[in-house]
Amino acid sequence: MLGITTANMMKLLPFTALRTLEAVVRLRGFGRAAEELNVTQSAVSQHIKSLEEWTGHKLLVRGARKTVATEKGLRLASAVAEGYGGVEAVCDELRDKRQTVNHGVLVASPPGFGFVWLLPRLMNFDQNFPDFPVSLSTDIYARDVNAEDTDVMIQYGAGGFTGLHSELLMQETITPVCSPEIAAELHEIGDLGRFTILKDNVQNFGTPPTWDYWAQQADIQLPNLPRIRKFGQANMVVQAAVKGLGIAMGRTPLICDAIAEGTLVCPFPQVVKSQFSYWFVCRHEALKLESIQAFRVWLHEEVSAQTTMPSNVG
Repeated sequence: MLGITTANMMKLLPFTALRTLEAVVRLRGFGRAAEELNVTQSAVSQHIKSLEEWTGHKLLVRGARKTVATEKGLRLASAVAEGYGGVEAVCDELRDKRQTVNHGVLVASPPGFGFVWLLPRLMNFDQNFPDFPVSLSTDIYARDVNAEDTDVMIQYGAGGFTGLHSELLMQETITPVCSPEIAAELHEIGDLGRFTILKDNVQNFGTPPTWDYWAQQADIQLPNLPRIRKFGQANMVVQAAVKGLGIAMGRTPLICDAIAEGTLVCPFPQVVKSQFSYWFVCRHEALKLESIQAFRVWLHEEVSAQTTMPSNVG
C-alpha cells in the first residue's frame, strides 16, 4: 500500500468546503454564509453535504431559524478558523510588502463597463497619473478583491458588499436606444414589434433590467416582440444597436458616449431608474494607498463629467 504523505494529504483536502463550513458555523446560517462567500445558498448546502460525506459525520443541524454545529462540526470549524487565521496573517504581511512595489492599480470590471466606458477614458488617467498604470481585467469570474490580481472592483448590482469598502459610483438609468435610421421609423411604442430586440444575456454580474421592467416603471404596454437577438456581453449589445441590427434597452453609462456622438438615439422619452447601480469596491486597507485614492477620485470626476441623457428625454 502506498503511504499518503502530508503534502499529498494537503492536496486532497476539500478547502472550499472547509471554508464554507467555517463561515456557516461562525455566522450561524446558510444565508449569511452565502452572502459573505458571494455564492448561492444552494452552493453552500452542496459544499456542506460533500464535506459530511467526505468526513463520514454529521457536521451541522439545520433548523428553521438557525443552524447549529454538532460537536464534530464545531471542532472542524474551529480548526479551520485557526488555520485560516495564521494564513491570513502571513498573507497580510506579504501583501503589505507587495505594496512597496509599484504595480499601479489592478482593476476588475464587468466586460460592458470595462470596454465601453472605462477603457476609452483610461488615457486621461495615464496622462494625469503616469506613475500609477491601470491594469484592467474583464474576466467575469474575477470577483474577489482579496485575490492577488485585483485591487479594485467595479461591481454591478444592488449593493451589499460585506467586509469591504464600497461606495456608489453611478446610478443606472434605462431607455430604448437604436440607430438614427431605425428611430426614424419609430412613431409609437407599438412600432417596436416590427424590429429585432437586442438583449444582454449575461448574468454573472447581476441580471440586467428587462424590457418588461422598463415598461412597468414607465407605465407602458409593450406590443408583442417576436424577434429577439441575444448577446453574451453588454458591449456587444451596444455595438449591435449602433450597427442598426435592432433596438436595445440602453443602460447608462454604457450608451452615453454613443448618444453624445449621435450613433445612438433615444426614440422614446421614457427614461427610468434601473434597480442596479455601479459601485466602487475595494479592501478597507487599500484606501490607504495613494494609487487607489487617485484612481477613486478620478473615477468620480469622470462620472461627473460624462454626458447626461438628452434634455428632451425623460
